[in-house]
Amino acid sequence: MINYMKKTLTMSLLVVSLVLISFISSPNANAAEKSILTSPKPIIEVFPDENMAKVIAEVTYKSSSADEVSQADLDNIIKLDGSTSDSMPGPMIYSIEGVEYLQNLSEFDISGQSVSNISPLEGLSELETVYISENNINDLSPLSKSPKIKILDASNNNISDISTLSSLPNLNSVRLNNNSISNISVLRDFPANQFVYIYLADNKIKDISPLAGKSFQQLTLNNNEISDISPLSKMTLYSEDPLTDDFYIDISNNHISDISSLKNADFGKLDYFFAEDQSIVNQPKAFSTNFTLENKVKNINGTLVTPKNISNSGSYSNAILSWQLPSFVANLDYSFSETTQIGRSTGEFSGKVTQSLVGGYTVTFDNEGTLSTRTFASDELVTEPAKPSKTGFTFTGWYDAKTGGKKWNFATDKMPANNMTLYAQYEEQATDPVDPASPVAPTKPTDPVKPDEIVSSEGSGDMEIKGEQSGTIAASENATSLDDSKQQRTLPKTGDTNLYLVLIGLLFVGFASLLWKKKQI
Repeated sequence: MINYMKKTLTMSLLVVSLVLISFISSPNANAAEKSILTSPKPIIEVFPDENMAKVIAEVTYKSSSADEVSQADLDNIIKLDGSTSDSMPGPMIYSIEGVEYLQNLSEFDISGQSVSNISPLEGLSELETVYISENNINDLSPLSKSPKIKILDASNNNISDISTLSSLPNLNSVRLNNNSISNISVLRDFPANQFVYIYLADNKIKDISPLAGKSFQQLTLNNNEISDISPLSKMTLYSEDPLTDDFYIDISNNHISDISSLKNADFGKLDYFFAEDQSIVNQPKAFSTNFTLENKVKNINGTLVTPKNISNSGSYSNAILSWQLPSFVANLDYSFSETTQIGRSTGEFSGKVTQSLVGGYTVTFDNEGTLSTRTFASDELVTEPAKPSKTGFTFTGWYDAKTGGKKWNFATDKMPANNMTLYAQYEEQATDPVDPASPVAPTKPTDPVKPDEIVSSEGSGDMEIKGEQSGTIAASENATSLDDSKQQRTLPKTGDTNLYLVLIGLLFVGFASLLWKKKQI
């Protein structure tokens, strides 16, 4: 039993010892395993991409990709250029499989190809320069085990994560234009004089504080989402060539409204400065017919830049922009432009400020089918439209219903947080039977006819009748005189008819008395 235990222990110790010896004796125990071509093979077998195989055949001086290569052949490749460009088009490469055997590769260029996977570069510890721009790459992690890299150009890809840069302590030129990068915090921990070229244009970067305290010769941050550039005031200009005159900074096409922080920056040797085409979008504000906005655009001296091209007939005075808006609008804007002197450069600071408005609701004024609309903010007084008219009716007001409903009071009623319709209502006018517009003219009475005047001649029996309608009428001598006629009868005067009736009544009374006397006898 004891002998069995001793044998078992001895075998266990032997196995452990062999494992340890194998691990320790491995020259790359703590490094990535290197790919070694154990025997010569046709190039096309080692590099399956046909166009990549042609590049390898060329640099190894083989007649075709069908020729064999050995590991010794591949170890002689220090520089590999499989790039293409618009000016120098070449065969398209889709895969770099096989590059893992290029153990001494120092410079690698496949710019302008269609490569999406760079994992064959993993473990190539001699890499110093990597040009992989204009491909379909989204993962840089295979470069994390290539600490000698100084120049990395991965522009125009689909990269969003650049944390791999923390594993590249010798990096001094980083070119990552036109990707999907938003976080550059990895740059914070690099030494101040680490970088010469920092190209981060055309990304989604908002926060550039990791650049504070860094130096640069060329810095591109254009076409991002930057609004605060104060970290740049703590940056300095630096170049490995003290005689260079190629210092520049590009912060154009961002959301920058204030560049006054650059006044104290150590940019005295700056040769080029670009800050045009800023796009500043303010936080939405509630719509108002009398809308005002404070101008906050400041130049390098901290002075307000005078607005230009104010939309919607706006005006500017004492740092305030003002608009008189008859109805709702979704946006207001104004532009600005000013030449700026910084260092040895003269650049333009320009752009456009846009103010979006919210809270607009529509009022539809319905005048018996004739519609008009106006837009107002919630809780705002509605402006009364012109009063409509209708023949034979009196306009009584705007109501929230076609008939009946509530009359809208434009002095006190405010716009609700919803669209609404107001209806014109009328009241029929009362009219007289006779149209007063066409009165009957009264008839003028006829002038009375003046009676003829009778004139008698003294001493004779003649007389004359003078009338307005005729001449003098002479009476004959034998005619009965007026005096004789008066003697024979008397003409009744006005009221003589009643006298006749009295006489007749007396006759009846007398006759009745006579009859009464005869009856007594």
